Amino acid sequence: MKHILLLALLALCPMAMLANKTQIEQKTKTVKRNAKQTSVETYLDFLYRYMPQPDKTDYSREFYKQNIALALQARKDMPWGEKVSEDLFQHFVLPVRVNNENLDESRAVFFPDLKTRLKGLSMKEAILEVNHWCHEKVTYRPSDARTSSPLASVRTAYGRCGEESTFLVAALRSVCIPARQVYTPRWAHTDDNHAWVEAWADGQWWFLGACEPEPVLNLGWFNESASRGLLMHTKVFGDYKGNEEVISSTPFYTEINVVDNYAKATKKTLRIVDTQDRPIAGARVEFKIYNYAEFFTVATKLTDARGEVSITAGLGDMIAWVSKDGNYAFKKINFRESQPNIIVLSSVRPQRVNDFDIIPPAMVSSLPPVTAEQRRNNDLRKMHEDSIRQAYEATMKDESRGNYDVINRFLAEAKNQVMAKKLLEVISKKDLRDIQLAVLKDNETERTDTSEIYCKYVLSPRVENEWLVPYKAVFRKELAAIKSPQQLLEWTRKNITIDNTQNPQHLRMSPLSVYRTKRTDNRSWKIFFVSAARSLGFPARVNEIDGRLQYWADGRWNDTEKAKVTPTGKLQLDYSRMAGIDDPKYYIHFSISKIVNGKTQLLTYPDETTWQTTFNKPVELETGTYMLITGTRLANGSVLAHCETFNVEKGKTTNVRLSLRESNDEVQVIGSLNAENNYFDTATGTTTSLLATAGRGYYVIGIIAPNHEPSNHTLRDIALCKEGFEKWGRKIFFLFENEEARSRFNASEFENMPSTVVWGTDIKGNIYNEIRNEFHLTSSSLPIFIIADSFNRVVFISQGYTIGLGEQLLKVIGKL
Repeated sequence: MKHILLLALLALCPMAMLANKTQIEQKTKTVKRNAKQTSVETYLDFLYRYMPQPDKTDYSREFYKQNIALALQARKDMPWGEKVSEDLFQHFVLPVRVNNENLDESRAVFFPDLKTRLKGLSMKEAILEVNHWCHEKVTYRPSDARTSSPLASVRTAYGRCGEESTFLVAALRSVCIPARQVYTPRWAHTDDNHAWVEAWADGQWWFLGACEPEPVLNLGWFNESASRGLLMHTKVFGDYKGNEEVISSTPFYTEINVVDNYAKATKKTLRIVDTQDRPIAGARVEFKIYNYAEFFTVATKLTDARGEVSITAGLGDMIAWVSKDGNYAFKKINFRESQPNIIVLSSVRPQRVNDFDIIPPAMVSSLPPVTAEQRRNNDLRKMHEDSIRQAYEATMKDESRGNYDVINRFLAEAKNQVMAKKLLEVISKKDLRDIQLAVLKDNETERTDTSEIYCKYVLSPRVENEWLVPYKAVFRKELAAIKSPQQLLEWTRKNITIDNTQNPQHLRMSPLSVYRTKRTDNRSWKIFFVSAARSLGFPARVNEIDGRLQYWADGRWNDTEKAKVTPTGKLQLDYSRMAGIDDPKYYIHFSISKIVNGKTQLLTYPDETTWQTTFNKPVELETGTYMLITGTRLANGSVLAHCETFNVEKGKTTNVRLSLRESNDEVQVIGSLNAENNYFDTATGTTTSLLATAGRGYYVIGIIAPNHEPSNHTLRDIALCKEGFEKWGRKIFFLFENEEARSRFNASEFENMPSTVVWGTDIKGNIYNEIRNEFHLTSSSLPIFIIADSFNRVVFISQGYTIGLGEQLLKVIGKL
């Protein structure tokens, strides 16, 4: 009541209003003065206080000074600079690092270009405009796990979602717009993850899909997928004191939970006790989501003195994995229901076989309003931006993309052409796009040896996902006295101290920085050893499957971690066809993890690994306890999961049944679609009916969007299942919403499609609208896929973001 009376008096009193205005102006001037008084050195001290070790050692103080000066210049020049508080500036504008990319000079490149482009715009309008600028330069395409720098993404003209969002955050920060990358570590309803961006404007955080411009904020193709999410998080530089739930705090960053921004969520408390119901403090609790056929850890917490730990998550199922002192236990946690969650941890091993029905959160459709004019104008802009980017891409000549001149010069100047070409073959495709000439020249060799051992494990500078720098010439000089890998191992153990406390983000530290500082984390220690070994001509590697550090001698790989050879046994998986799957795929249908000190360590086989290629015969593994996890993903996103623990014993072969749980649901008619509907056939340039093209029987229709991540995923999934669809022999229609959408589609990216595919346009959206009305779809998200027949019956429907759709379609087709 007092506040209301005071406001009334102020409204009646011009002098009071003037006084109030004067106070506000004085406060604003104070904020400006304080900001000016904060020097580059003060901000430099702030950055170094929270930097992980690789960022301190791999980049110069001058590099950070230049970035600070640019950030301060943007704060001064951009009209919203005064609105950005010191807290927001320090945590979300000043930091150079976004993810685990190598750092570059992008701030200096982006700022002058964007400053002019954003003139006269509000802060919210500027966020949208920066995203349009990003879309001119980068579009979505999957790539390997190493994150390209923002400038490398621009030179490449594409990137996966983690690279796109790193690029957008860097661009926004360059013009003093606070920004952060948001991740769902893994989706609950499909096998993948995703990253996007949150940007701050006018007192709140807004989200957007990176390089995927929409007419308004808080809109992206992933709105509905995010409503099904279990956890979304972001790592904030420094000791952040925001309002969000803290997942973890380190001396370098604060990991916060932002799931409440996207999904219905609830907070759960788990109580960990012993067999006498006494609380266990300091137990490690890993919250895991079923994804890619494993229980993947998305958050880790330690229990308090009461044996309790809490987390907020979407209304679905997680697995809580508890471990301490080598003991472990696990349990499915249902976030939809209020129930006590007590987990008993003891020395008794959990039961060997467990089945879990994993249910993801339900979808909630809630989209901000967009007018038809806003949508039309945005689509026209995107067409123009596509043309700008495609014109740039047309100048590219091969996989090296915008790095062609570097690769071409290296080949032109190479003295040993055979080995120069071998070097380009053994590095990754992404390396071709951003490797520096100095690195290529550092790895040149006069010796001609095309053996796999030499090319992959001596010639190649690529050890893991580290940023490549020239190091071989330095190590050949500095370590010339070392004559064997055993001597190098002894030298490394004696001289390089392992300290895992200074790099919780697991960034890869440069081998040269490791040599100079003589201190690093365990992962970078291994990278250093391999780099030094290869420099001296000794084949070495970090084992791709289990991470063991090894060198080649006496005709075999030797482990470095143990004084004696690690005892091994063998594993064979026995499989009989089930769930419609002929050859189960690793990461899709099953995975294997080793249980070490009560925690799981996934065995990372190559992506193309299947039961038939690898596990239908005995496979050598270290002795120990393992867990086999299998899963059958249903069309609604649920999973029929099965897990089984077993032991591999020295010199023995362990046989384990590879069991895929099956759904008992038979194919049912769930709706109808008029097979006489017309579409425009791109190949023939004519209008015809679905029935006329497909003939009598079943067919598949996909309503898709161009340059659209979920649509791209489904097209690639269907390409992977090409053989199965061609064996089926029926038509698969890929229809765009209209001719404008079809014209933006780059068909050259999807050339390995089944021969039964038909490309076309949905005339006036008739087929799309009929499907939406028939199945009461409240969402407008794409893609939409159905299986229908010439008698107008529909037996399958899927909408939105789904990984593995090709296989889901074939499962249903196999039951028809």
